[in-house]
Amino acid sequence: MNLERLNPRESIGFLTWKVARIHANDLAARFAEAGVKITVEQWRALLPAYKADGLTQGRLCDMLSQEKTGVSRLVAALEKHGLLRRESGDDDRRVKYIYITDKGRELVDFTLDIVQESRSEIARHVDPEEFAVCKRVLWQLIEPHLDENCCLKREP
Repeated sequence: MNLERLNPRESIGFLTWKVARIHANDLAARFAEAGVKITVEQWRALLPAYKADGLTQGRLCDMLSQEKTGVSRLVAALEKHGLLRRESGDDDRRVKYIYITDKGRELVDFTLDIVQESRSEIARHVDPEEFAVCKRVLWQLIEPHLDENCCLKREP
């Protein structure tokens, strides 16, 4: 195999992963500085409940594109922090519905400006017009694989 063909500068996977890691690390540092006591991954799991309270845990898995066990751990940690609560369904006790607490809503509200500042800082060296093109191109790659709720489409 010719390893020179695996140039990271030519790999959309590497480039998008690296940008995501840079943003997550920056955001984690900003959260720590602001006294926010949850991880970036936990924060990302909190957002869907903030936007649409009463999701099932399975739906949250779809929205985060993560496996059930990982999401279950995230939800358990958020529940321990008092940011989410889970309730069993009336018809099926195995189905868990997720609700954000007032404390969870306050945390999201508090962190929104922090997240926006981080996003702006990450892209500060990029020409705004070029950045807009970049986002449009990334959406062209992503969109065919997502449903209307930005969840991965399930194969029939």
